[in-house]
Amino acid sequence: MENKKRINIHLVSDSTGETLGAMSRAVISQFKGVESNEFMWSLVRTKRKMLEVIEKIKIEGGIVLYTILSQDLLEILLSECKKNQIATIPALDEIIEKFSKYIGQNIINKPGRQHILDQDYFKRIEAINYTISHDDGQKIDGLEEAEIVIIGPSRTSKSPTCIYLSHRGLKAANIPFISGIELPEKLFRLKNTLIIGLTINSEALIQIRKNRVKILGQDIKSGNEYIDYESVDREVKEARKHYFKNNWPIIDVSKKSIEETAAAIIEKYYEFKKERNKAL
Repeated sequence: MENKKRINIHLVSDSTGETLGAMSRAVISQFKGVESNEFMWSLVRTKRKMLEVIEKIKIEGGIVLYTILSQDLLEILLSECKKNQIATIPALDEIIEKFSKYIGQNIINKPGRQHILDQDYFKRIEAINYTISHDDGQKIDGLEEAEIVIIGPSRTSKSPTCIYLSHRGLKAANIPFISGIELPEKLFRLKNTLIIGLTINSEALIQIRKNRVKILGQDIKSGNEYIDYESVDREVKEARKHYFKNNWPIIDVSKKSIEETAAAIIEKYYEFKKERNKAL
């Protein structure tokens, strides 16, 4: 059995620390057999709080990843860590510096500025609310407001992909493809909405559905069309025919994570918008 190396990572931020958490996990994922214990020290905006955090860092040891804008607090952190031989890494300094040079402006030295309730924030909230109310075809009214509509057989990750897109500020609705049931007529009248068809390997879909059935505490019986190979394979092929017929872009999610699927959709969405703008 492979021995895993564990390291302590202290995330010190004068804001919520979400950026640091994402960066830390992304970096650790690049190392085989390495796991991390994350210590989140957020909203560190006073000398007292910084000194308390430093004492805890000394006890646990490890490495410090930080985003601190106050020069006074930063000097305390770096000085104390250096005394105790604790490595420190600035998460955004180099990126901010290069952006500053390119834009030709100095940064606004204000903690938590990225979380100001600006227009983008409210756009994301609106997108999330829209996506939740238009999940799994439960609401067809207002479908024309969707920026993206995802079509696909059951268990092709339509809902979580839409939620992910909504957190990026995109109004995303999803409609299940069910053999023998017509898709909503309104869908075919959408002009300013990108419609995406999700497909998947039949064997993979059957396994996902079997797991779902087990989770629900139901028996996996032969003859169940939901997990029967011939029925599922026919459903997948029928869905693809609909996509081709309507010239909808197709994304195969067989080996894709939700993040990868969403990234592919976002790329197609911006291409779609570009073409639509050209046509206007």
